Amino acid sequence: MSDADKAVTHELTVQRLAGEMFREAAWAALGTFVLGVVVSTVIWGTAGLFGSLIGGAIAIGSSLLTLLLMRKTAALDPMFVMVAALGGFMGKLIVLLLAVILLRNQSWLEPKALGITLVATVLVTSFLEARASKRSRSQMVVPASEGA
Repeated sequence: MSDADKAVTHELTVQRLAGEMFREAAWAALGTFVLGVVVSTVIWGTAGLFGSLIGGAIAIGSSLLTLLLMRKTAALDPMFVMVAALGGFMGKLIVLLLAVILLRNQSWLEPKALGITLVATVLVTSFLEARASKRSRSQMVVPASEGA
């Protein structure tokens, strides 16, 4: 059975969108992460390396968790998917805030490298995920209802 033969449901639409968002943002996020590591290491040395590695890992991890959350909640009612998305966003903000607060006074890493790499990676990833969502053709189809 091909994709065209399957009934298009809300779950399938959200899972397709999550896949498109991942494909759009994955390489750019890794490129931003690597660029942040290289620049931070050149500017701040080993402390910059550690700071940027942690910042980039947190940023990429939070992006992957957002897409995983989309996939896991795809079968739920659309209202609950939005609630989960808002909860995931709030959770991401809390994790980012805690990481910056807990690591800002560590002598073995450069907090500027952590912050710059984290923010740059999150911005690039978020922009490309939003662009993928806007361009997605999977949202052009009105999902079939369960009773039809």
